[in-house]
Amino acid sequence: MNLDERLKQLALTAQQYPPKTPEWQEALKQLFHTILSSGKLCRPYRGTFIYHYEEIYQEAKQDLFEYICKNIHKYEPERGELMAWCNFLLEVRFFRQAIPKVLGRRGIHIMSLADLDKEASPDPSPDLAEEIKSYIELDPDNFLKETYIKNYPKANFSALLKLRLEGRPWQEISEIYGMSISTLSSFYQRCLSKFIPRIKEYLKNI
Repeated sequence: MNLDERLKQLALTAQQYPPKTPEWQEALKQLFHTILSSGKLCRPYRGTFIYHYEEIYQEAKQDLFEYICKNIHKYEPERGELMAWCNFLLEVRFFRQAIPKVLGRRGIHIMSLADLDKEASPDPSPDLAEEIKSYIELDPDNFLKETYIKNYPKANFSALLKLRLEGRPWQEISEIYGMSISTLSSFYQRCLSKFIPRIKEYLKNI
């Protein structure tokens, strides 16, 4: 029996019993063990949130399994494989929800972008700097990368944010892009004003 068939069988077995009965619990226990031991459970946004990724991932997995326990009756084999259902929920819902839960517990706050310049100079906390860079890298809708100085896609808002967070002075950034400091800094400030509400809204809803 292949993995998908095994998971399907266990899910259907759990559906046969009332919640919290011994039979229900045993079927779900075997289901979760099979999922975890398969190596097929995805790891969303790998490479982001470097210092806290494992903690976020573990939180997301726990929330995923709690959801499956409460909603195993919703699983319909004809609509797709159970592993695909798990991976979709983990990536689209539970990993994103785990980010603010874990970072908040650790006393880490993803600051408003209006404060990035202040924090980037002269020497931000390594943990905080990495979390901000990870969020910029994640760029869920690609709107940071897709906003750039006209005719210069490499001079995009995402790239400038990273450079400023690294503490790069405007003179150095000007030399990198071959543009005047005033052009770059004006673009940067306009982007900050434009995107702060959108980013705050995203962080509130993930």
